Amino acid sequence: MFPSEYGNAFDQKSTQGLFLSTFLNSSQFACSTDSNGKSFGNVDQILLQCNRELANLDSEYLATANLDVFSNIHFEKIDSDRLLVSFDPLINDGRYELILSGVVSYVGETLSEDKIPIVIDTQVPTAALVGYIPITDYTFFSTRYWDFTVSEPLENFGPPILSGSLASSVVLRSVQKVSENLYRVYFETNFSTNGPGTLTLAFSNSKDNASNVVSNTLTVQLIGLVPGPPLLQGRSEFEAFLNDNGDVIAIYGSKSSAEVLRNGASSFVLTNPSLPQIARGERGVMIDGKNILITGGILPASNIALTSSYIFDSETTTFTPTGNMNSPRHLHNAVKLQDGKVIVLGGIRDYTPVTLAYFTSLNTAEIYDPTTGTFTEITNRMRSPRSFSCSVLLGDGRVFIIGGTDGIYAPKDTTEFYNPTTQTFSWGPTLPVPVGALKCKTLVDGNVLIYGAQLSNLNNSTMLFDVTRNQIFAIANSKFRREWSVASELPDGGILFHGGAYRYDTSEPSRTMEKLDYGKSNNFFDMGLSKYSVAKHSGVKFSDGTLFFLGGEIGGLHHLETEYYGLPH
Repeated sequence: MFPSEYGNAFDQKSTQGLFLSTFLNSSQFACSTDSNGKSFGNVDQILLQCNRELANLDSEYLATANLDVFSNIHFEKIDSDRLLVSFDPLINDGRYELILSGVVSYVGETLSEDKIPIVIDTQVPTAALVGYIPITDYTFFSTRYWDFTVSEPLENFGPPILSGSLASSVVLRSVQKVSENLYRVYFETNFSTNGPGTLTLAFSNSKDNASNVVSNTLTVQLIGLVPGPPLLQGRSEFEAFLNDNGDVIAIYGSKSSAEVLRNGASSFVLTNPSLPQIARGERGVMIDGKNILITGGILPASNIALTSSYIFDSETTTFTPTGNMNSPRHLHNAVKLQDGKVIVLGGIRDYTPVTLAYFTSLNTAEIYDPTTGTFTEITNRMRSPRSFSCSVLLGDGRVFIIGGTDGIYAPKDTTEFYNPTTQTFSWGPTLPVPVGALKCKTLVDGNVLIYGAQLSNLNNSTMLFDVTRNQIFAIANSKFRREWSVASELPDGGILFHGGAYRYDTSEPSRTMEKLDYGKSNNFFDMGLSKYSVAKHSGVKFSDGTLFFLGGEIGGLHHLETEYYGLPH
């Protein structure tokens, strides 16, 4: 045998070899398989039929030339013109090349084609979206990307072909290969509404290594905002509740009544049109999955807040007076503790008789015990009097108390913690922006989102309390002022901001919804338009991830409409 690098005169790649081969034979020296170029299933050997008798093989040379692709490969001449090649089974689809540069005919000719393709094809490729939610996907309205997984490595992955009612609103930009089985498609959107629609993705530009086109298409249903049943009474600056049965309860909010949307029902039912009168400033908390504790508030044309408290049973729709608070309060905080008790913090006791620009904020707190129906004042005082503040329960059982005011309409930049074990208060980290009349919520990762401040020195900051670092920082500036907005976590980890007003004027709330790309880019992205410009509204999140927004104000008038963001109920 005479490999070409040894100067073989019969090398087909040299002019001399071409002349001699043509002179001695009517055709060039070649070997081929009987598999028509494609094999199905696992392959562990190839039988080559040659058109010349073969010289003795240098099996070691041939094996070394092929070790980069084939494991435990062995070459064996059987008969005078056939070659059997065996190796560890090939099980992955693809195009493999068997190198035969050391195969020589009995007269010293080398092969005209010394690489034989072996095509393995055991499956047709399919594509799937990573993290796609079958019914509705909340990520499609932001300027981001899709991640696609494919069932096998592909030779090429092209941008999918889009069709469906929302195809004209999506522009594909580029494709990035993340790994052999993961591809990222960057896109932009130009949605003018968040109405329902579909988007179908076909992958005719994507092929596997066996030249098979990706066989499937994907159709995603984009729900967006869907109208829900209207409220029976307008409500503003209130909190809606979701009980363990999946019922939505709207209670108080400038109306001394409650109404319930039962799970699966198509309309609200007014359950108690004559609850004890409260004009505004009450605070409620769900204490056991069905009973809601309502505390404090203020009566119309009154300078002094209430001490009365009530239990509203959301299943039977009955209300029962419970123990009175030790101090009159409105615009206070109420937080359920890990032991099932409720802490009531700060708030306004009364306004000065001279002017409404000054009021008495409280630095007291008390504990409500549902088993006895009584309030007990905590001996230790808060570090600062606070009203218009916000409080949340942390994962370690402490209560985090944020911002507020202490007697004038000026926001505070201080925070504090309440430790239920020692029943003491301690200073927390300082806010980068003073805030009052704010909202806050504990996120899935345990950190606290601080947003929607009415008194924030005209600042658009959305802040985050990092529990691990015990630090508060401005995570991003929203594109619009969002006082009295509603923030909700989405399945992809982002946070949706719905509604909200500019300064004190509810005639200028924003219809544009925004998504905070939390934990990733930490930027805000437009999420389309809501149907109404609403503020001072409320929202709940169903177990399937669907969001429900209800009530509020439009231009200073009470708003009765509701909207689902996600699967319609």
